[in-house]
Amino acid sequence: MTQYESRIGTASKEAIFTSNALLSSGSIVAPAVVVATSFMQAAALCIIFSTVTYITVVVCSYVPRKLLYTIRIIIYTLVASLVYVPAAMLVEHFMPSYFAALGIYAPLLITNSMITVRTEAKFYRLKRGYMLQLAAFYVIGYDIGLLALGTLREMMANGGLFGLKMLPISVPTVSSLFGGFIVLAILSAGFRWISARLLRREEAA
Repeated sequence: MTQYESRIGTASKEAIFTSNALLSSGSIVAPAVVVATSFMQAAALCIIFSTVTYITVVVCSYVPRKLLYTIRIIIYTLVASLVYVPAAMLVEHFMPSYFAALGIYAPLLITNSMITVRTEAKFYRLKRGYMLQLAAFYVIGYDIGLLALGTLREMMANGGLFGLKMLPISVPTVSSLFGGFIVLAILSAGFRWISARLLRREEAA
C-alpha cells in the first residue's frame, strides 16, 4: 500500500466511521431530525450542505491565520452565504417542493459546526492536501448518515419508498420531531456498534 493510499484510508476511516459528523459526533442534528423525513428531502439537504460546506472550507483555508478569530469566523460565514445562494437556487429549480420543505433549516447550514468549529479545531491545523481530503470525507460521512436517516424514516412512516409499498406496517410518528430523535438515536447506536466491530476486526487482522 502506497503512502497516498494509506492516507486516504486513514482519512475515510476517521471521517466516515470513527468521527461521523451525524452518527458518531451528533453534529448538525437539528436539520436532520426536522427535515430529513424522506429520502428526497434528505437528498435536497445533502446537496446544499455538501456544496456550502466543502466550498467554504476550501476557500477559507486561504484566510490568513493572523486575523483575529472573530474576524475569521465572520469571513467564513460570509463566504458560506455567497455559496449558499447559487446552491439554493439550483435545488429550488430542480426540486422545488423538497426545497420548500427545508424551510429555515437550509440557510442555517451557513453556520453549521463543520464550518464554524471543525475548521479551526481540526481542518486548518493540517497540511492543505490532507485537509482537503479529510474535509471531503467528513462531508460524505454526514451525507451518508443523513440519507440513511431519511430513508429509514420514510420506510417506517409510509411502509415503503417513493410511494411504493414495501412493508406491511407503517408508523407515521417517525415523521415527527420526536420520532426523528428516536430513529436517529437507534441509527447512531447501530452505526457505532458496526463501526466498532469492523475496526476491531481490522486491528486483529
